[in-house]
Amino acid sequence: MPNIKLRYFAQLRELAQRDSETIDSDACDAKSLYAEIQSKYQFPHRQEQLMLAINGDFCAWDAPLKAGDEVAFIPPVAGG
Repeated sequence: MPNIKLRYFAQLRELAQRDSETIDSDACDAKSLYAEIQSKYQFPHRQEQLMLAINGDFCAWDAPLKAGDEVAFIPPVAGG
């Protein structure tokens, strides 16, 4: 079970009631990890609506995960 640090922004941070957490997950890629977290916190966003960054770099959803990675899920931000 790799140790993954998650970062949440905007509405995701509000729904999770935290800006980050470290979890153990068997997810092999960000897509699987988001499905796991989405179920846990009832996030309303589909994967296609989010930006994804792993270790500070924007990535594709099928990018493999490894222990110690920092994964950020970034929802759309309303402008004004």
